[in-house]
Amino acid sequence: MSTQISGRLRPFSAELSSLNRILDAGLIWVSLYVSCTVFPINPVYKDIYQYAALLAIIFYFLLAEVRAVYRSSRLEGYGQITGKILSTWLIVSMALIATAFATKTSANFSRLAIGTWLISTPILLILERISLYLFLRLARAKGGNTRTFVVLGDDDSPSYLLEKIQSMPWAGLSHEGSYQKLEYLLGEIKTKHIDYVFLTYSGNQKQEILEAIKALANSTATVYLAPNLFLADLLGSHWVTVGNIPMITINDHPFYGGLWALKKIEDLILGSLIFILILPLMLVIGITVKLSSRGPILFKQRRYGLNGEIIQVLKFRTMTTQDDGAIVVQASKDDPRITPLGRFLRRTSLDELPQFFNVLQGKMSIVGPRPHAISHNEQYRQLIQGYMLRHKVKPGITGWAQVNGLRGETETIDKMKARVDYDLYYINHWSIWLDLKIIFLTILNGFTGKTAY
Repeated sequence: MSTQISGRLRPFSAELSSLNRILDAGLIWVSLYVSCTVFPINPVYKDIYQYAALLAIIFYFLLAEVRAVYRSSRLEGYGQITGKILSTWLIVSMALIATAFATKTSANFSRLAIGTWLISTPILLILERISLYLFLRLARAKGGNTRTFVVLGDDDSPSYLLEKIQSMPWAGLSHEGSYQKLEYLLGEIKTKHIDYVFLTYSGNQKQEILEAIKALANSTATVYLAPNLFLADLLGSHWVTVGNIPMITINDHPFYGGLWALKKIEDLILGSLIFILILPLMLVIGITVKLSSRGPILFKQRRYGLNGEIIQVLKFRTMTTQDDGAIVVQASKDDPRITPLGRFLRRTSLDELPQFFNVLQGKMSIVGPRPHAISHNEQYRQLIQGYMLRHKVKPGITGWAQVNGLRGETETIDKMKARVDYDLYYINHWSIWLDLKIIFLTILNGFTGKTAY
């Protein structure tokens, strides 16, 4: 089966790229056609919508080439693919709107039909691309649609790279050998078909690298230079290009451009839907809190948000005290400050529901590192390396640490460090699918934390 898949797909990468273009053009046109059918338009201006679709397709194809949308996505993740499509369509949308105003034809279009088209099209484009992407991943994981590669380097660099590639079976890369001598590799290339050659020199061996590149120019192999793999694997690191100079950025976050917009849309849409659903429950809890003990319904506490900005996080009051000063004592088991109702609310995380107000304000996300009291931040930032990197993204109502059992009191440094490690993993591996997984796990078992006091 895998041989058949490989045999059918391997020679047709150019055809797959052409198929992507045809599907994209069709989806852009169909999306506008459906929008115009659902929302009645003035029949006098019917043809102008066809011109808009044609112009959108032309703009999209031109920008897609610049953004490398149709380049092989073998080594890319869902986030990269989604980001490319979203950012490309965003520019197309702005160009179409600018064209309509420049030609004084904007009044001829239905705002509702065009708005629906501009929003629905990127969703369809992403679904189409991800579907094809998943099919190819499945084929590659089963041994089909593979590409062969060899590694040329020194010391431990080849084995380091191999560990990375072996953890990505979906990439469909088949290892044909590792070499430290260029002449041995050149001999193998003459007898084997090699698609990729990875140069993995640990030091600055300029002469060796130039010789290898020159010699491999006589083959059909694609050459990748991976200088200093250790640096490339540092916490939160990834490659960027400044002008035409490749660099490694350390401790960055994933929310730029299209990915920032995707995260914002996720918080806005899901946050609004969840808020509407939980509003009756919040009203009941609020009344119960007011009647069960003296004090306000909501507890407001200053915490650090995005980039260390101080925000006020909302919770249902669960204690007889409202600590928000230089010293904040974490709640512990059998803590006398916790009210009977508050104990139930904390154990089930229902006390966190008012934070959906914070999400709709744009101060928090549904998913992200949980914010801590300012006094705790100042304490742990001195004790745990990388602690403040949590604040490179918006804090969340729930997070990767929480669904992995790290809720409640952190009475030891090791427990807080484990929570921080999960938070940094989330930041460095973010995707819309990871967010949805965390939300699902929170609903499934996030309200039964045994350590949430």
